Amino acid sequence: MKSKTGKMLAAVLMMSTIVLTAGCSGKSTPPPAAAGQTEAKAQETKATAQTEAAKEEGLKAEDGAVIKFAYWEGSPSDTAAWKAVLDRFRNDHPEIELVAEAYPSKTFRDQLDTMIAGNEWPDVMRYTYQRLGKFKEADVMLDLTGKISQETLDDLIPAYKEALTYDGKLVGLPHHTDTIAIFYNKKMFEEAGIRIPKNSTDGWSLEELTDISRKLKAEYDLDTAFSGIWENGNGYRFLPLLYMNGGKILSDDGTQIAVNSPETLEILTMLGDWTKEGLMPKASFQQDAQTNMMFSAQKTAFVFAGSWHTTFMDENFKDGWAVTYMPQVNGKTTSDLGGNGLFAYKETKYPNACAIFIDYIARKDNMKLFCEEGNFIPVSQSLIAEGLEFKNFPEEMKIFLEIAATVDPKMAQDETSSRFQQLNVIWCEQTEALIVNGSVSPEDTMKNLEEKMQEALDE
Repeated sequence: MKSKTGKMLAAVLMMSTIVLTAGCSGKSTPPPAAAGQTEAKAQETKATAQTEAAKEEGLKAEDGAVIKFAYWEGSPSDTAAWKAVLDRFRNDHPEIELVAEAYPSKTFRDQLDTMIAGNEWPDVMRYTYQRLGKFKEADVMLDLTGKISQETLDDLIPAYKEALTYDGKLVGLPHHTDTIAIFYNKKMFEEAGIRIPKNSTDGWSLEELTDISRKLKAEYDLDTAFSGIWENGNGYRFLPLLYMNGGKILSDDGTQIAVNSPETLEILTMLGDWTKEGLMPKASFQQDAQTNMMFSAQKTAFVFAGSWHTTFMDENFKDGWAVTYMPQVNGKTTSDLGGNGLFAYKETKYPNACAIFIDYIARKDNMKLFCEEGNFIPVSQSLIAEGLEFKNFPEEMKIFLEIAATVDPKMAQDETSSRFQQLNVIWCEQTEALIVNGSVSPEDTMKNLEEKMQEALDE
C-alpha cells in the first residue's frame, strides 16, 4: 500500500508545483512565472528563510502562555485526527496551556466573525486557503518569519507555502490538502447498469452525468438524483465543473473578471437545467449543509463529497456506497482545491507560543498522524515521497489521491487570490435565483456575476 500511495502522492506533488503560483501577495494574481523566474524566487525565498531561521534557534514560549485555538470538525475522522494530534501536543509541550475550541463546520465562520467583531480573537485559527484573503488585506495575521523551524519550512510543498505568504511575510503554515469525488449508491448503480469510471480520464462527460441522473431519478422515484458539498457558502466547490469546461473567474493577469464567456454560459445553463428538472436540489450554495445526510438516507443516488467524509458514509450508510472519479469534458477533469492552513492573530499576547504550536502541527510526523487518521492529503514533500498508510479506506483514498493530482492550475491560482473570498460570496449570491426558481436567466446571471465581481475586484 505504501509504495502505491507514494507514487500517487508524488503525482500530487508534481501538480502542486504548478498550482498556487501567484502566492496571493496582492489584490491581483499574476500569471505563472517562467521556469527561471520561479527557480530564482525559490532560491531567494529559501535564502531569506535560512537567514531568519537563526532567530528561531531556542524559540521558547512566553511564561504562562495560554493559547486559544479555534477550529472546526467536519466529520468523525476529522474529530479523531484533531484529538490525536492535539493530545500529542499537550504531552510534548506542557509549558503551553492549549485551549482547543472545536465548532461545527457549518457555523464556524459565522461564530468566528462574531468573536472577531467583539474583539475576542482566538490566538490561532484553522482556515481554508480560499478564504484567507480578508485576513491578509486587513493585516491581522502574525508574521511567522523567523519563528518556524527550517526543517518544517524546507519540507512543505512550495506552492502551498506560498498560499500563506503575503507581502513577503510568512503569515501562516499550510496544514493539509484534500479534494472531492463522487460517492455513489452501489445498489442503485449496479441495478441500473451504470458504467463506473476506471480512472481520472475515464470520468463521465457532463452529458453522460445528466443522462445518468435522469435514469436514476426515474427508476428510483427520487426527488433529486444528486447533490454536492457546495452548500453552506462553499459555492467554489462547484467551480471545478466550470474550469474543466474551459471557463475561469479571473483573467490570466488577475486584474479582470473573465466569467463572460461561452464556457461559463454553458455551465450556468446546465446548472439551471439540473435544478429545473429536479436532478439537483433547488437549494442555493448558501443553504445549510444537508447533502451527505440526504445521500446516506438514500434520498439521492450520488453526491459530490470529500475524502474526509468517508467515515461519515461508513457510519451512516454501511457498505452501501463507493467512490468514483470526477466528470470530464473532452478529456479534461479537475476537482476542488481543498485543505486548510493555520495562522495566528497579530495581536496575540503569546506570539512565540503560537508559532511553536503552528510549527508543531505542521511538522512531518504530526502531519502524518493527522492525515492518516483523518483521511487528508499531506503538504509535506517527504511524506509524499514516502507514501502514507491510511488507517481507514485505503482503496478509496487511492482514488482521492489520483483526483488531487488533477487540480486545474488556473483554478488554484484564482481561488488563492486575495479577493477570492469576496468573489465566492458573489458567486453564491448571484446564482441563487437561477438555482432556486429560475427567475434569472443564465445569461443575466452571467452578466450580474461579471458586474458584481469586477466591482469587488476594483475596490
